[in-house]
Amino acid sequence: MLTDFERISSNGQVALLLVLSEKISSRISDSKNFAIARKGLDDCWEWVEEKKIEADALYWYLENLDDTGILTVMQTEEDDGKLKAWICIADAVVFTIKEAYAFQDDKYLPATIEAVNIDTVEEFDTNFEDIYDLASANKEKIINYFLELQGDQRINKNDLLKNVNNIFG
Repeated sequence: MLTDFERISSNGQVALLLVLSEKISSRISDSKNFAIARKGLDDCWEWVEEKKIEADALYWYLENLDDTGILTVMQTEEDDGKLKAWICIADAVVFTIKEAYAFQDDKYLPATIEAVNIDTVEEFDTNFEDIYDLASANKEKIINYFLELQGDQRINKNDLLKNVNNIFG
C-alpha cells in the first residue's frame, strides 16, 4: 500500500484513511469514549468535503486540555484489537489534521502534527491489517480507485463509502 499511497492525491490520501477507518470504527463502538472518535471522524469528513473546519478545531479531537482527546482516551483501552482500531482512527485523524494545516498554509504546527509522515500511514496499515481481513486483490482495487481520484476532485463521503463497499463485496 505504501508505495502507491504516495501517488494518490492528498485529498485522496485523507479520504482513503477515513474510508478504512469507517470499516473498523464499529469495533470500538461500545467503548466508553467512542463518541469523541465518531465526532472526530465526522468532522474530518466534513473537512475533506468542504474545507470549512479549521485545523485547530480538528486538533481538539486529537488532544485537548479536557483530556478527552483520542490520543488520551485510547491509552485506557485494554483490548488489543480495539486498541489497534483506536490507533487507526487516531492516525486517520492526525493525517487529516496535517492536511488541514497545510491547506491553511500554517507554518507552525503542533509537535504531534509535525511528526506525521509516511510512518504514520505504515502504522495505520499494519494495525488495519491486524484487525481487518482485506484480501490483497481488494486492497489493490481500492488503491487503484483512489489513484483515479483527481487532486481537485470534490470528495463525497457517501459516494466514496458506497463505491468502496462495492469493492469490499
